[in-house]
Amino acid sequence: MNSKINDDFFDGTSMSFGDHLEELRKCLFRAVIWLAVGVAIGLYYASDVVKFLEQPIQSALIRYYQDKSISQLEANLKIKLSDDQRRTVKNHLVENNWIAVDLWIEPAEIKRLSEVTGVPLGEETSDSPNVEDDPPPADDKDAEAKDTSELPVDETMTEEKILSELQNQKVLPTEQPVRMRTWQRIQPSTEALRAEEVFMVWLKAGIVFGFIIASPGIFWHLWQFVAAGLYPHEKKYVWIFMPFSLSLFFGGAALAYFAAFEPVLDFLFQFNLMTGIDPRPRINEWLGFVIMLPLGFGISFQLPLVMLLLNRIGLFTIQAYAGNWRIAVMVIFVLSMILTPSDPISMLLLAVPLTLLYGLGIGLCKWMPGMRKPFPDA
Repeated sequence: MNSKINDDFFDGTSMSFGDHLEELRKCLFRAVIWLAVGVAIGLYYASDVVKFLEQPIQSALIRYYQDKSISQLEANLKIKLSDDQRRTVKNHLVENNWIAVDLWIEPAEIKRLSEVTGVPLGEETSDSPNVEDDPPPADDKDAEAKDTSELPVDETMTEEKILSELQNQKVLPTEQPVRMRTWQRIQPSTEALRAEEVFMVWLKAGIVFGFIIASPGIFWHLWQFVAAGLYPHEKKYVWIFMPFSLSLFFGGAALAYFAAFEPVLDFLFQFNLMTGIDPRPRINEWLGFVIMLPLGFGISFQLPLVMLLLNRIGLFTIQAYAGNWRIAVMVIFVLSMILTPSDPISMLLLAVPLTLLYGLGIGLCKWMPGMRKPFPDA
């Protein structure tokens, strides 16, 4: 009797253990080549990728500053706009990309500008000369020269005399300034606090985009290695479920990017309006948020396939899924609250589709052909 134990798990197959390792090495080497090419392309377009990822936060900042501008107009004019009026003002600001900015200016300065431009106060004309193009009058030059000279210092002067001298030298206003409302274009932008931060953001965006480009080739070579050890009916299931899984993943990621970011950011920026704290988003933190939220949505959308897998290996039955749907919905909402930012909108945008996908998972377990359970029912 031969008592020697054969430790070769691949004994009796067409390939030895060493051949499998060699095949794995070839597949990984080809996948790395795909990744290198993809990263090179991703770094070339990294700047465009960063701008694309910045669009949601910049659009939210524009809406925030326009809402803040309307609130300031109401406070300065001491009026309260109705919902229809506020919507009309908001649409006008959006169309022209404007915000209202208040400046404080001396009435004497307004009179001086009227004299420089030759336009009497209260009149408007398109033929008036440009203030920036006209040279200042001689008396203005003398005033500028006088302003640059040192102010007289007398230790015996009282504070009232010093104030009067400063007003004569145009250092302080001679009369109470008045508010003047102007309009300017919005130019929102994210910030970087460290010198190397923008470079790291550019590098991260290029690598992630490059991996997405190269992912078909990478997964194809890894699939070639795995498919060599599968039976024909197992390969058939992979070809059925793989496109379905990818569709769910990209559908979840698209939902997060195109539907979740706008209401989530608008909700969070409402607290900036209430507290009077302007947002200064950092590009590094925003890039992590804009990558992780779609990734979380895409992975969560694999729920129907996970349910089908657990059903096929005998851990859960269709009756268990259908009978405990209330508990499942509660768990979905709790997990959505944990996986999303601290706002109810993103939680609902994730929880409601997952609840529908839970029903789809029950349908898949019912309609897809079953397999023999590896374990008897307990």
